[in-house]
Amino acid sequence: MRNNPGVHLVTRSNCAIILLALALAFKASAQAPLPVYNDSEQNGFSDWTWISHSLINTSPVHSGAFSISITATNWSGLYLRHSSFDTSPYASLSFWVNGGARGGQRLQVQAVPEKGAPPANVFYRFTSLPNTWEQITVPLTALNAANLSNCAGFWIQLTAGSPTDTFYVDDIQFDAKPVASAAAMSTNTPVAVTAAGTTARAEGGSWNAVGWFIAGALIVITVLLVWLIVMLRRSGLGTSKALVSMPSSLLQIGPGPDAVAAQGTQALREKMASELTEFAKQSLVQGLYSQRSKLIEAQQKAQQELADLETRLASLHLPLQGRIRAYETRIAELEKALDTRDEEMREMIRATLLLVRERLKNEKAGGYEAPRFN
Repeated sequence: MRNNPGVHLVTRSNCAIILLALALAFKASAQAPLPVYNDSEQNGFSDWTWISHSLINTSPVHSGAFSISITATNWSGLYLRHSSFDTSPYASLSFWVNGGARGGQRLQVQAVPEKGAPPANVFYRFTSLPNTWEQITVPLTALNAANLSNCAGFWIQLTAGSPTDTFYVDDIQFDAKPVASAAAMSTNTPVAVTAAGTTARAEGGSWNAVGWFIAGALIVITVLLVWLIVMLRRSGLGTSKALVSMPSSLLQIGPGPDAVAAQGTQALREKMASELTEFAKQSLVQGLYSQRSKLIEAQQKAQQELADLETRLASLHLPLQGRIRAYETRIAELEKALDTRDEEMREMIRATLLLVRERLKNEKAGGYEAPRFN
């Protein structure tokens, strides 16, 4: 049998390369953000603030039930600390700030190393707005904290000569580095502050890196599957496009060229179908496992949120009617949040709703029991 140079053969090595590319496309994903405060301290961050403040302020709040209120004087402010951690997966620190009735507080952000204080001339400054929640995004490069292996948190402090009215902070997190291409980035890039202390305000944001990456992975998968189909069709068009490589058993004297080509094509199709089926099964199993893990994680987060709420209510020593109103308020907030959050957050919110509703039912029935969290 003559080799046909115009024929492309889909061999086992081709399949391995394709499957590897598909696996990499599914596996690759953007680094998740690192929440710092969302109704309470998150992910090991602790409150080291040295002036009058509250982590359970109920009004105003940007989202959830609580925000942080800070009443500061010059060079004092909010300090959230963490044991030494690596900032290399993150691009920026973002949070929402509200200047209260008058606003105008001149604030500066500094990253804190594991030992010692941050450099005096490295900071990011901005001015708060009155009665308005505004998101501030601070590039870690502006704090000399990009790819820092021993970061120990950050502080937001009042600068000299600033109004000392109470201001509020909410929804603090370290933002993950984007995986998408530069074309997917927002044109509203935050402006870094200079050492001289020029006021800068973070505007805009970036496209959802995870969404861009998933879209790219789907495009790659689609192109590879189309290529597979084309190759399979080419391999079965007749003797003029017979396979270059055949199993040795098919090259023995016996059937004619047409029969050999047909048998080879059938064997190739069966092999490809088997390998694609196995890949699909593995992808399904991995997807189910991932979904189960997310449900378990959502349930754990819901239990933790309820535990935090119970702790705060216990510290306030509210009467029965006060606790009932607090539960009803939280339920209303969670129901409203279901319409605005993404699917992953909605799973956690639904789980939290179930727990809070059950706790409210127990309170109203007079059968309240202290929560148990495993």
